[in-house]
Amino acid sequence: MSIQITIGNVYFENVESVTIRKSIKKLTDTAKIVIPRNLSKIEKDGEKSSLKHQNIRNYIKVGDKVIIKIGYDNRTIEEFKGYVSKIGADIPLEIACEDEMWQLKQTNFNKSYKKVKLKALLQDIAPGYKYDIIDNINLGKFQIKNASAYEVLKLLRKNYGLHSYFEGKTLHVGFPISLKPTQMHQIHLNRNVRAQRKDLKFVSKDDVKLLIKAISINADGTRIETTYGDNNGTVRTLHFTGKALDELRELAEKNYKSLSFDGYQGKIPTWHIPVINPGDAVEITDPMYDNSERNGKYLVEEVTLKFDKNSGIKRESKIGMKI
Repeated sequence: MSIQITIGNVYFENVESVTIRKSIKKLTDTAKIVIPRNLSKIEKDGEKSSLKHQNIRNYIKVGDKVIIKIGYDNRTIEEFKGYVSKIGADIPLEIACEDEMWQLKQTNFNKSYKKVKLKALLQDIAPGYKYDIIDNINLGKFQIKNASAYEVLKLLRKNYGLHSYFEGKTLHVGFPISLKPTQMHQIHLNRNVRAQRKDLKFVSKDDVKLLIKAISINADGTRIETTYGDNNGTVRTLHFTGKALDELRELAEKNYKSLSFDGYQGKIPTWHIPVINPGDAVEITDPMYDNSERNGKYLVEEVTLKFDKNSGIKRESKIGMKI
């Protein structure tokens, strides 16, 4: 196993553990680095240095840039990039990190719009980034009162169903239902999955009671909505833009079938390879059930990656809708 960590101008390869959590459903990706008691050798500004009788907290500070690369035999892949958000006081030392969203938490705005479109709002509260947005929708009247850009993105999620997450320096804002995966990974349940998979279960659609509430935000900022499914089921709200009522009903039915299905739910436990990230898709094949409804393609919503010097590199991918 290989790990390479850069924090500010400090570089080291010895850790107790690292846990990285990434999601398309949560605003912030996080990482936790646990440094062992016996960490003595680091590189600072490209030169080897010793931490003997010193404290690494003298070398790093909140806000320092962080890059974490993980792999095997010194062939590593960048798994996390962000900033130090908190430095612990206990031993072993824990360093908490957040992705680019940490920068947006440091801002503060007081703004009032009679009406504003999504892209214009993002350019005001998060300038300097690239944007990948589902549609430049009209948000209508919008007010920001003593709030950070991060809190504004939380408000967009609550009031409009718009989920936000960073991929590098690109801010994605849209509806999860509209996400189109670009990477497809093959998962063979008796080959590249860890033997213990208690969190991955096969369920029947008859066991899942679901009510889809579909809302369309129109160009003038007004909304129309419809429902489809079991009125006594768990409510899932989906958002779209510029849809007529008949089209919205059709989309509600279609998405009901993608969320209520015979197939797998839960988490897929794998190793470091394949390199699965949130927003990717997995095609699951169960050799015990050829040509069955158990086989299928699923959207990956969340990924947890753990590097532990004693137990290896383990990845868990939480799957969502069937695609």
